[in-house]
Amino acid sequence: MNQSTKLPLPLDRPLPWLGSLSAKAFMRDYWQKRPLFVKGAFADAFRRGLPVSQSDFFEYAQLDTLPTRLVRANGHLTHGPLGPRQIPSRKTPGWTILIQQFNTALPAADAFLNHFRFLPEGRLDDLMVSYASDQGGIGAHVDSYDVFLLQAQGRRLWELAKDAPPELVEGIDLRVLKHFQAEHAHLCEPGDLLYLPPGLAHRGVAVGTDCMTYSVGFRAPDSREIADAAFGQYLDRLSPTTWQDPWLGATNQVGEVPDRLVRQMARQAMACMPDFETVCQEVVIALSVPHPTVLANLPRPISPAAFVRRLAKAKGLGLAPGARLLVWQQVVAANGEPIGLGELSPKHRSTAIRLLTELGNQRQIGRSCCDAIMLQDEFIEIFFNLYLGGVVLTL
Repeated sequence: MNQSTKLPLPLDRPLPWLGSLSAKAFMRDYWQKRPLFVKGAFADAFRRGLPVSQSDFFEYAQLDTLPTRLVRANGHLTHGPLGPRQIPSRKTPGWTILIQQFNTALPAADAFLNHFRFLPEGRLDDLMVSYASDQGGIGAHVDSYDVFLLQAQGRRLWELAKDAPPELVEGIDLRVLKHFQAEHAHLCEPGDLLYLPPGLAHRGVAVGTDCMTYSVGFRAPDSREIADAAFGQYLDRLSPTTWQDPWLGATNQVGEVPDRLVRQMARQAMACMPDFETVCQEVVIALSVPHPTVLANLPRPISPAAFVRRLAKAKGLGLAPGARLLVWQQVVAANGEPIGLGELSPKHRSTAIRLLTELGNQRQIGRSCCDAIMLQDEFIEIFFNLYLGGVVLTL
């Protein structure tokens, strides 16, 4: 088994890293229902090499590229980047460093997520990596999202509890449960996998030194966040209209708002609200918004002619690490921007959606797709803009 695996994944075939469950069986029997522990899920792959090595980890801990946190034994939290003197000695017990969004920085980390791309890309969040000294951890807590915990090196004891009182420890910057009584435990060694559904209290503690754990997390926005993103995007794209009320009369009751004023303003506000289908489109666009680190890694600008020359020589196109390309019906969005297809003929729109869907599903398209893109100026323009936006790379 390779660290990365080719997409699309077979949905009915047993997957070794899921304990020989198929993707369909896992989703039916475990997803958001109950934990799954798989001994040695990635043991062979990790022996051959890690998608994020220990040297990679400590290099990024000292950069301002990725979100980094240092948690000490007393619960004190320090945000990165971390200077060399801020990183404790590995012999000092009880500390851990957590770095999020490694999949946006390292192609190997992004490719490793292919093992979990039997779930929609719009729900997949990131690959977080944590390193801990002996007894290091962040304390017992509850996540609102699903997570796959993969032991990369060293050992970590995971304790689980279905019912834990919600009271939190006071005086620290972490949401640590005050009263936690473990009901089950798993000692994870290199290559082991532990899946946890949301709402399950858990605590991970390093057993010994050099403990490094990967966390594959998923987006789980609440309804308010979805509404804020969808409606906010839509309203930002509306053209402003100037308020007019030539009918307004004089009054000596200045603290009372005229009924007509309130109702007319309310009608204008309601006229700005999108219909259901438009909200659906805005949700797709919102789900395609990547982490800011992706948008910070834009390529150097080139001309359309230079892009065509690259395309002619390329073996294919691939999505950049952490890039999001999502398709829903006739709507396509990439890295938080809709891709305009409305001016294409029905035939060309169908071809463009097919090419974009294949790229979004497989994260790579081959030479034949490049040839198809080069047949139409409209296709070249679409993929050229995706290149400039840091969505696609030539292979």
